[in-house]
Amino acid sequence: MQEAAIPKDEKARLEALYRYNILDTKDEEAFDELTQLASTLCETPIALISLVDPKRQWFKSRVGLDAKETPRNIAFCSHAIHERDIFEIPDTLKDNRFFDNPLVTGPPHIRFYAGTQLVTPQGHAIGTLCTISDKPKRLSADQKRALKILGNAVISQLELRLKNAELSKANERKTEFLSDISHELRTPLNAIISLSQLMIEQGDDFHLPDKFKQHLMHIDFSGKRLLSLVNSVLDLSKIEAGKMELHPSLIDTKDFFSSIHGMMKATADAAQVGFNVNVAQTLPAQIYIDEVKLSQIIMNLLSNAIKFTPKGNLVSLAVTSESDVLTIQVCDQGVGIAQKDLPLLFDKFKQVSIHRTIEGTGLGLPITKLLIELMGGNIDIQSQVGKGTQASVTLPVEPVLMCNYEHKPARPKINKQAKILVVEDNLINQEVAKAVFESLSLNMEFADDGEQGVEKAKGNHYDIIFMDLHLPGISGWDAAEQIHKYNKDIPIVALSADAFSNAPDKYKSKGIVDFLTKPINKVHLTRVLEKIIPAG
Repeated sequence: MQEAAIPKDEKARLEALYRYNILDTKDEEAFDELTQLASTLCETPIALISLVDPKRQWFKSRVGLDAKETPRNIAFCSHAIHERDIFEIPDTLKDNRFFDNPLVTGPPHIRFYAGTQLVTPQGHAIGTLCTISDKPKRLSADQKRALKILGNAVISQLELRLKNAELSKANERKTEFLSDISHELRTPLNAIISLSQLMIEQGDDFHLPDKFKQHLMHIDFSGKRLLSLVNSVLDLSKIEAGKMELHPSLIDTKDFFSSIHGMMKATADAAQVGFNVNVAQTLPAQIYIDEVKLSQIIMNLLSNAIKFTPKGNLVSLAVTSESDVLTIQVCDQGVGIAQKDLPLLFDKFKQVSIHRTIEGTGLGLPITKLLIELMGGNIDIQSQVGKGTQASVTLPVEPVLMCNYEHKPARPKINKQAKILVVEDNLINQEVAKAVFESLSLNMEFADDGEQGVEKAKGNHYDIIFMDLHLPGISGWDAAEQIHKYNKDIPIVALSADAFSNAPDKYKSKGIVDFLTKPINKVHLTRVLEKIIPAG
């Protein structure tokens, strides 16, 4: 038996092979289909995708053979990788290199072998796609051509697999980046939104003038609007991947559209554009819908309308409801859009020609359309150049029973004597948490980092622990795990500005029972407290 020589490019060849990270991986249908096709076209009982590493040939895919690998020194493929054309042995018993090879004299009793090299784009042969028979034969010219084409397809599949792996890693890095951005943006918003909400709630106690109350409401609404925009950019990939979730709630339509009017009136005034809102009398006092996403849809459409409307012209918002369908129409007397450009409006990678002279990301309408579709609705845009544009949105809304029309929520039933620990390193966030918990007549202690949180949990009894996840030193994840090593009965709730960590499978595996995202939503916080530390 004659062993194959080591290729001159062996080092580079092995580096190319290892780059694909393919060795010892599970079967994959894409490769199995190519192997099956090679067996059928070449009319052989065995076909293999064989990859040659330093000591063996390993089969990524195989038809008609149980073995997963053989030693390299007896492998036909170790000879084939030296060639750049079909390596064919019509009858092994008549070939001095192979007549006494163990694979010829014993199973699988190879009498015929034909292999096409798997050559990387850099020119290195990492293995073969080969066909084998226990009877002598020759491939026809068409069969050889087909085998080479299939070999090229194997390399294409390996390249595709590599690109997918690289994209996956890039997505992981993007998620890590967005996670950090989410944390940095939400931390100041936590203070703006949470404190403004508390000041609005307590405004009557301090006898604030009505003008101050109105300013506070605009600060609160603007903060929530900014938060919704932050969430939109961060969650765009979730929308496109079908992982975005709806969070419907009961909203007061009068207050909601009054806030929309107040916010957009200032924008219109600054642009010297007229603005009016017409809400139909038939609109229910309350509707059950995702408030944040509804706000974003309307604000995006109005912002676009105002942006492209000349000074002195008018933008209007009309809202009607019929048969559990909410209809929103935004009309402007703007520059209008050519018919040929209308299909480009929802393409996040393109802007129509009139948009190029006006600043903006161009993501507003694409995100708007995705959100509308997520909510089960539709959007239609009609426009005439020089006359203006009308955007019509229809959204399904759930009917609200009369018993749900109660304006003020019932007083929360929470154990006021419960011992609460909040692990939070940011001093402003500590002040926010203190103010929110005190508004619920609750006292708490603070730990400034994860290590301090673990030590306090060891030496004291707490009924509930709220844990920030981005902490100096050990992370909130690690702190939660360490606390549960000493006491698995302490309920730990994540309280984080990182919106990307809110995955139940992830936080529950760490022993965290629930997750609250900053800015602190008092309603959501109350629900968690009622569930975990209810009044006796």
